[in-house]
Amino acid sequence: MNDNPEPAGAQPERAAAGVFSARDYDKALLTPEQVFGQAMDVVETKSLTTQQKLKVLKRWEADARDLDTATGESMTGGERSRLGEVRNAIDELTKRQGIDEAGVAVS
Repeated sequence: MNDNPEPAGAQPERAAAGVFSARDYDKALLTPEQVFGQAMDVVETKSLTTQQKLKVLKRWEADARDLDTATGESMTGGERSRLGEVRNAIDELTKRQGIDEAGVAVS
């Protein structure tokens, strides 16, 4: 497995196959966009538990909120916010699984 980050916007081959290792999960907890091409890929994978999916999405949401804050302060390099996409994925996951996202903290 290649340890180099995927190019921005690229969808890793693992995401297409829907197979993720413990190492991928650990990486996704730090930088979800380097493991998953889109937030809905997290929802759709069969390799993670619902709790793991929610943790990854909540990390992604926190990163997107930080980017929005930085953008508001003119501190970004032009990256687009994915907050709406991530929120839609969280909402879809909680709806499908009948869970409350409030119980999952971002570490």
